[in-house]
Amino acid sequence: MCAACGSGRVRAPWEDTVGPRDPGASRRLAAALTRWLGPWRWRVTPWPGGYALTGPCGALPPAGGVDEVVARAGAARPGELGRRLSDAPPDGLDLAEAVVRVSVLALERGHPVVLAGPDPGRARRLHAHGGVAVDVVPRPGAAWSVG
Repeated sequence: MCAACGSGRVRAPWEDTVGPRDPGASRRLAAALTRWLGPWRWRVTPWPGGYALTGPCGALPPAGGVDEVVARAGAARPGELGRRLSDAPPDGLDLAEAVVRVSVLALERGHPVVLAGPDPGRARRLHAHGGVAVDVVPRPGAAWSVG
C-alpha cells in the first residue's frame, strides 16, 4: 500500500478511470448512490478513502468504492437492487448515474456490461465486482448509456 494520498487505497477503483477528470466526482457519485439507495434509508457521503455510509440503523463502516457500497446494499436487501433497474432508463444518464447502474448490473446479473458515452480515452475493458467485464466505449454526445 502506498498511502501517499492518505486514502489508504492501493489502486483506484474502476469508476475513477471513466470520464473526464472531475474534482467533484466523488461527491456526484455519493449523491447518485444516495438516490439509488434512498428508498431503503441509506445515505452515502464522500470520504477521503471512498465513501462514508449511514444505514437505517446508523453509521456503517466506510466503503472503498462504488462496487463495495452496492455489494453491501445488495447483501442487506437481496434481490431489491435488481428490481430498481427497470425504474430508470438506461440511456441519457449523467456519468455518476451510469456508474451506479453499471455496478448494480454487474452485481445482479454477473455478465459483461457496456458503458457508452463521452469518455476522453479509447475503448477499453475494466472490471467491476472483482471480474465482471465493463466495456467502456467512447461516443460523441453529452449523455451516457448502459447496456
